[in-house]
Amino acid sequence: MDDGGTSISWLIPVAILILCAMFFAMVETAFASVSRTRLKTLAEKGRSDAKKAIKITDHFDRAITTILICTNIVHIAAASVVTVNVTRMWGVSAVTASTLITTIVVFFFGEMLPKSIAMKYSEKISLSTAGILSFLMTVLTPVSSLLTFIGNTASKLTKGDSDVSVTEDEIYDIIEDMTEQGTLDEEQGDLISSALMFQDVTVETILTARVDLAAVDVNMSQQEILDMIKKVNHSRLPVYEGTIDHIIGILQIRKYIRTYLMEGEIRDIRPLLDETLFIHQSTNIDDLLTEMTEKKLNVAVVTDNYGGTLGIVSIEDILEELVGEIWDEDDQAVENIVKLGENTYSVAANEDVIDVLDELNIHYSDEEEERISNKLMSELAFEAFLNIPAEGDTFEYLNMTITVLVMKQNRILRLKVQVNDPEKGEE
Repeated sequence: MDDGGTSISWLIPVAILILCAMFFAMVETAFASVSRTRLKTLAEKGRSDAKKAIKITDHFDRAITTILICTNIVHIAAASVVTVNVTRMWGVSAVTASTLITTIVVFFFGEMLPKSIAMKYSEKISLSTAGILSFLMTVLTPVSSLLTFIGNTASKLTKGDSDVSVTEDEIYDIIEDMTEQGTLDEEQGDLISSALMFQDVTVETILTARVDLAAVDVNMSQQEILDMIKKVNHSRLPVYEGTIDHIIGILQIRKYIRTYLMEGEIRDIRPLLDETLFIHQSTNIDDLLTEMTEKKLNVAVVTDNYGGTLGIVSIEDILEELVGEIWDEDDQAVENIVKLGENTYSVAANEDVIDVLDELNIHYSDEEEERISNKLMSELAFEAFLNIPAEGDTFEYLNMTITVLVMKQNRILRLKVQVNDPEKGEE
């Protein structure tokens, strides 16, 4: 019989095989989770290990096949060594116990533990093991190619599932999950969501309304135009002839002032006007942005179904829909949602209904979300009344009591929102 030292010497190759299993498990997880963008950045800085890692990610299917071959060889070898030696030392009756112990050890030390480590240090492990994995991929190319060919041939014999498609709602869910998990910060998540919704937004939801327009009559005197320029904080003004429904061009304030300083008197502003782009209220802002960019225009006139002027929209208005509010030195900060008291808020009428509901933690169904998508609080209020409301008029919506707070020329400017049952709203 072998002495005690010789009897346990077979544990050394088993330990080496488990270390190899740990290595391959770490490599697999590291390359599956590493940031390709980060590797590209390092490769551009001249890192040779990063270039090898990029090459592996480019042929990830071959890399996985190589890792699986090596992993199976190691696992089978470890199990075989343990089985042979346990049988020789203690007999066949001990094989079951040894198999159970070996399975637990291999699972914990050869799979779970190294993969957990690799998830945390994926970049470092990918860079440090890229050379070894590249070598193994080259050596095992014939075997991996044969196995890949057999697998592809077998897959062609079965119909398989249809191509996987991701719906828009699923994309929003993915973005929300990534934001909650910290993979994306809140601003990045909002930006991606805005980009997805961008093509569904029409100009009528972002325009400056007709009643708020600062416009110039083409027949105004020079002094009247200068006085208007002093009052407004705009770089461009629409110019009309007769009525605001007949806009004939856009006047650049800078061009007008420069001409005024050079010539002293401007008798006719028509030669100074820029081209007018007329678009219907139903135009999508992504299409409008492309057209305005191609024509190098900053302002477009929005018309209603009867050809009248509904308002104007600028490049800045469109970009704000994508990236959020763009502030300059002339803008005045106005809070859209202001808390007045316990469960009571003052809300701007031009705020999106969904944004208000989300801010106040009001529950709404998927059907309701579709109905109020891109709808403003003012639209919601007007729909609730048969006639134009007055200040103090109230209506109920979901879990809220909404009161008209401020009116101006038949326009709702602000609303008071009372959340009736906060606990119900957060369900």
